[in-house]
Amino acid sequence: MATLGRSPRQGSAHPPSEELDVDIDEMSVEGDGVARVGRRTFYVPFTIPGERVRVVVRGGPRAAAQGSLVSVLRASPQRVSPRCRHFGPCGGCAWQHIAYPEQLRIKTALLDRLVRGRVPAAPRALAMLTAHAAEPWGFRQKVHFVFGEGGGRRGSRDLLMGHYARGSRGIVGVSECPVHDARGNALAFALHEQLARARIQADAGQGASLQSIAIRSAVGTDELSATLVVSHEGDKRLRTATRKVMDLAPAGTAFHLNVHDEDDGFIFGDRTRKLAGADRLREKVGDSSYLISPTAFFQTNVAAAELLVSNVLAAMPTPPCRVLDLYAGAGLFAIPLARAGHTVTAVEVNRQAVSDGIASARLNRLGEDQCRFVVARTEDALSAAARVDVVILDPPRDGCASGVVERLFGQVRPPLAIYVSCNPEALASDLADIVSFGYHVKSLLPVDMFPHTAHIETIAVLTR
Repeated sequence: MATLGRSPRQGSAHPPSEELDVDIDEMSVEGDGVARVGRRTFYVPFTIPGERVRVVVRGGPRAAAQGSLVSVLRASPQRVSPRCRHFGPCGGCAWQHIAYPEQLRIKTALLDRLVRGRVPAAPRALAMLTAHAAEPWGFRQKVHFVFGEGGGRRGSRDLLMGHYARGSRGIVGVSECPVHDARGNALAFALHEQLARARIQADAGQGASLQSIAIRSAVGTDELSATLVVSHEGDKRLRTATRKVMDLAPAGTAFHLNVHDEDDGFIFGDRTRKLAGADRLREKVGDSSYLISPTAFFQTNVAAAELLVSNVLAAMPTPPCRVLDLYAGAGLFAIPLARAGHTVTAVEVNRQAVSDGIASARLNRLGEDQCRFVVARTEDALSAAARVDVVILDPPRDGCASGVVERLFGQVRPPLAIYVSCNPEALASDLADIVSFGYHVKSLLPVDMFPHTAHIETIAVLTR
């Protein structure tokens, strides 16, 4: 049982605070340790279930509050030293203090708890699949850093490149990022050096106004594609800096400039201009090839994406089947399904992703009668859906759009559905609705797409 450590401090201009000694019982969906004192719940980052810790809680005696870790009184045997020197303030990773096998166990238990809490009849989650036999480093093939301004010598402003701080939009400048692909890191840090030398700023209205850099490092082809995001592009210093980096980059590296002048929360804007190299990056996932535009979404961890694809294929009946691939993106599943002998209709609302999917289908020598891409919202496509044998669902983080579950499982009623989820909370909610239409959750298979975070990817197989 958690015990009170010290009384709230008095006479301070800051919000009232108290120190508590608490036991961490479980992990929250966000990846924080959860402790309970009576009817109060505390969420404590950088802790592990089974530990006893001292925390500071501010804001008075609320029912639920965020705690700050002061010290670990009884450490878990699963606690390890973080590899990255920026771990903690940097918001990129949350679990580098947890041994990797324990990360997998915690994620599997969390998925099981969430789904079975909404669908009691669901089977227990299978052991989490990972593409990393040992400690996973260098697995993010999409390298992304943001730019900001930091204090320099004699009042000057230094150009920072790094990640957002945990829980804020402040930027933590970094000198390493061991979860990123090493080739992408090398190119990003070389570009940062040239931009800093050119004294290009990250503040809005200052010349090029740097925002971020996104670099994709292909696994199957060794290609690199870098996209620099700015709010303005007319700065000559920017051309000079990027030209110097292009001269030093590996042969065949593509460079693009994206202009994003809206404060809308998105990484990229609508305008992208190629500076050098190919229009699209060539990537391979398993036996299938893909062409990826510089601002298009594609899985960050290619090795884990291959696990997703192979297990979706393994859950399929013997071909040929008529397959409807919803929220299809650029065809991660549609391409290999068609290559395996199924007839696939891929539905995706993003036109750039559809364009990439069509290009990838041609690259794999697939005709439109084998793999057809349709630009449409999923809910609209279901209104005109013909009879299908299998439906693949890979919705965004919030889960299926309103009405999709009812139309798909209440009207189209495919014999088999394979739901690929990136959010166990949304998955649990959707599965609770799906089973009400007479479907059974046959299996739950978690896949570790993002080690050192609480992120969980899941393949749920559903039968009618």
